[in-house]
Amino acid sequence: MIYTDEFFNVLFLIAIALIFARVLGYLFHKLKQPAVIGEIIAGIILSGLSIFIFSNQNFIIFNYTISTPDLGELFQSSEFVLFAEIGILFLLFISGLETSISKLKKTEKASFYVAIGGVIFPLVLGFLSGILLNFSVIESVVIGLILTATSVGVTVRTLMDLNVLNTDIGATILGGAVFDDIIGIILLAFVMGIGSLMDAVWIGIKIAIFFILFLYIGLKIIDKVLSIGEKLLLPKSFLSITLAILILYSFFAYEAGISGIIGAFVAGILIGQNVRSTKIIEDVKAIGYGFFIPIFFVYVGSSLFIDKGFEISSFDTTILFIILIVSMSIVGKIVGCGMGARLSGMNNKEALQVGVGMIPRMELALIIATAAISHGILTGIVAHTILLTTIILTIVTSLLTPFLIKATFKNKN
Repeated sequence: MIYTDEFFNVLFLIAIALIFARVLGYLFHKLKQPAVIGEIIAGIILSGLSIFIFSNQNFIIFNYTISTPDLGELFQSSEFVLFAEIGILFLLFISGLETSISKLKKTEKASFYVAIGGVIFPLVLGFLSGILLNFSVIESVVIGLILTATSVGVTVRTLMDLNVLNTDIGATILGGAVFDDIIGIILLAFVMGIGSLMDAVWIGIKIAIFFILFLYIGLKIIDKVLSIGEKLLLPKSFLSITLAILILYSFFAYEAGISGIIGAFVAGILIGQNVRSTKIIEDVKAIGYGFFIPIFFVYVGSSLFIDKGFEISSFDTTILFIILIVSMSIVGKIVGCGMGARLSGMNNKEALQVGVGMIPRMELALIIATAAISHGILTGIVAHTILLTTIILTIVTSLLTPFLIKATFKNKN
């Protein structure tokens, strides 16, 4: 195999990202804050340094000239993004491993109500915000859709840090996120105009097939599949089979029109219910938390400066829109999901905890924005403004949520 400069440049960025993530994560942990905040801030700092200081610079050390690579380009490279995407798959897989199906069933009603509220309120608030600022009806609908999608990566990590993931609140948030992703995907099918009503119906059928086939049947055969790993008398063969299941479930979820992280979460639930899962949980955590997951959160933070569509000069002209949309995204989830939680029988504090946990936006919000652009629904300055706002929305909600979760759970034993 011939190693290229690009290969080693990406390895250089990964090494720096891991060091920054761990150091800043530790500092925030010492400050009694979730470590994930430090990891996201590590990405912000690194992306800022890559633009203003270290990219394409020459340093002379002991008469040797060292040239630093263009970190801005490396943050956008397919190799680095691949590591980051694997990180979110590991995070949701681990959350599935630590999630009790009995507890999910117990909170099924609450999760559904939370998801409905978490879709309707942000959708309406986003739509009205767009209309208020003179966007067209279809553009305003896209804005509303962007606000509906919850990304639980940051929430899951924070709940894990606080040791409250495997509670009714944690299960409700996870279940609600799964439901509102599905609802958001179906709504997106309508708005994108991918064909007809039948196309949207077909997407719904594929989603239903995925959950019936891969969850129900998976529960029936997962023990036999995992037993293969035990029979292969090779080092960590059981772990290899487990990771293969994670990857296959993510792949088939993506092919079914669902986010790959939902497949990873379902795979984690299936394996987590098997008695053999205790043999690999620590190995999976070592791989995930030791390598891939910190890279994902560094990538999240790096989006502030690096992600396409961001231009400092455009900020002044879109500041009102950004403030309004970010505010509506937070209010919409707290109110909508909170009301759903209250209707399911939760008290006010629990409803607030659920609402706060559903605030983060990430991959699906960006997918909706970019899909609308690629389909010609958003064009010109409107496309740029909405994409820029979506990027900032993901960063602000990702940074703010851990603080809010910690505040709402501060008296939790």
